[in-house]
Amino acid sequence: MLGMKEIIYYNLSGEIKNREQLINNNIAKCNGMKIRCWLKDNSQKVGFADVFRVHDENNYDGTIKGYINLWTYDNLDEDKNQLIGNNSSKYNQTYMKINIEDIEKIEAILHSNPRWGTRLTNKFQFI
Repeated sequence: MLGMKEIIYYNLSGEIKNREQLINNNIAKCNGMKIRCWLKDNSQKVGFADVFRVHDENNYDGTIKGYINLWTYDNLDEDKNQLIGNNSSKYNQTYMKINIEDIEKIEAILHSNPRWGTRLTNKFQFI
């Protein structure tokens, strides 16, 4: 896949499990996973993938637009891997809109969402 925009899937320990072309159907498979997007300007954006949310609206329509959203927890104690604060603020999240045309590569960690039993972190890191 040299020279082609791609998605690389890792297991939790960092072993490459699969590579796919970076197209909308494959981007959809990343929904909920911790991903790192490498952009055209060589910068990186990290967060949990929310590929179906309509940006700035709290709804979904089941299709991928020309962008994806990455979200992170605002009130996360990275040392203890737990949310902090009161119930009205500890679940706050920040969303970043990333234009798909700006993405050169996506790295995704399989089963990295805490709902699958992994530790809670905003970082892109292997166990």
